[in-house]
Amino acid sequence: METINILYLTLSVCVALLTIFLSITLIYLMFILRDVSKAIDSAKDAIEKVNEYITRPILMTKSVIEFIMPFINHAEEKISGKKK
Repeated sequence: METINILYLTLSVCVALLTIFLSITLIYLMFILRDVSKAIDSAKDAIEKVNEYITRPILMTKSVIEFIMPFINHAEEKISGKKK
């Protein structure tokens, strides 16, 4: 066998091994990205639940308190005015 043929055979085996290695690496990368995507989706769901069940009621309560405070202040002024 000539030396050039050995070189070509060696190069073809190396390219084949490199291709197999890269294919396996890409498959593992796909699995990792799938898991990351699932984690991000669950984090989005958790954030939406926090927003829906905690933040919105607090903001609604704050707006109700801001609406009622002038009436309460007015009533307190009348009560303190009667006591004097």
